[in-house]
Amino acid sequence: MEPQQIKANAKVIAASVIFGFAGIFFLFVKDMATGPVVFYQFLFGFLALAVYLAVTGKISGIRLKGKRKALLLLGIWQAGVMLSYYTAVSFINVSISVLLLYTAPFYVLLIAPILLKEKPSKKSLAALIISLVGVVIVVGPENLVSGSSDGGSGYMLGVLMGLFSGFFYACIIMTSRYLRDEYSGLEQLFISTCVTLAVLIPFVRQASATSLIQNLPVLLFLGVMITSVGSILYFTGLVHVKAQNASIISLLEPVSAIFFAYILFKDPVSTKTILGCILILLSSLLVSLEDEKEIESGIFFKEKIIGKSDLAGSRDKIK
Repeated sequence: MEPQQIKANAKVIAASVIFGFAGIFFLFVKDMATGPVVFYQFLFGFLALAVYLAVTGKISGIRLKGKRKALLLLGIWQAGVMLSYYTAVSFINVSISVLLLYTAPFYVLLIAPILLKEKPSKKSLAALIISLVGVVIVVGPENLVSGSSDGGSGYMLGVLMGLFSGFFYACIIMTSRYLRDEYSGLEQLFISTCVTLAVLIPFVRQASATSLIQNLPVLLFLGVMITSVGSILYFTGLVHVKAQNASIISLLEPVSAIFFAYILFKDPVSTKTILGCILILLSSLLVSLEDEKEIESGIFFKEKIIGKSDLAGSRDKIK
C-alpha cells in the first residue's frame, strides 16, 4: 500500500472513531433540549468548515449547481438523523442507539426495490434478514411485546427514535450518492448544512443564554470535532480509499461508540447486545461487499426518483 493510501485510510479510521463520540458527548450536555443542541452543533461545525475551506482556497469553488431539491432534502435528512439519534440516546443507552442508527443499510435495501422496481439479490435479502434479527435481539423480543423495559416507559420511544435515525441515515446515503456526480462530499456538507441550520432555527428559542454558556465547551466539541474535523478527515480520505473499504472502516463508528460508552459511563454491554451488534454490522458488511455495478443500479437514486441525473458522471467527485 502506497503512503498516500495509508494516510487516506488513517483519515477515514480517525473520522469513524470521532463520529462514534457524538452520542457520548451529547450526554455531557446539561439543561438543554435536543433541538438547540443539534442547531449549535451544526452552527459551530459550519463555521469551522467555512474557515477550513477559506484557508485552503476551496470556498470559492463552492456554488449551487444542479439537483438543488436533492441538496434541500440532504439538509433535512441531516437534521432528522441527529434529532432522532440524540433523542434515542436520551431514553436508551448509547450502545443500543448507535446500533439502531446503523440499521441504515436495512432501509436502503428495503426501500430500493420499491422505488426502483428491481429484484433484490440473494445477498441483499440475507442482509435484510440478518439486520432485522440483530435489531430484535438488541431491543429484546420481550420489550417489543410489552412496549417497555426496566429502563421505563420511554424505552420504546427511544427505540423508535433510534430506528428513525437509521431511516434518515439511509436517506442521506441514497441522496448523497445521487448528488456525487454534481457535488463533492465537502460541497454537499457545506451547502446542505446551511439548509439544516435553516430547518433548526425554530429550536434556538428553547435554549437560554445561561444554558448555552454552560454547555459551550461540549457544543464546540460536537460542532468542531465531529461535524467539521470528522467530516473533513472522512471526505478528504475517501478520495484515495475504495468505496468498499471505506464502508467497512466506517463500522468502527458503532464499535468505538459502544467501547467508549462502556469505559466512560459503564453502559451495560450484555451478551445479546454483542450478538445483535455482530449481526447488524455483518449485514452492513454484506451490503458494502455488493458488486459496484449492483450498488450503482440497485440501491441508489435514479432519474425517476428525484429528477434528471447522469449517474454515469465523473467518478472523481466522491459522494
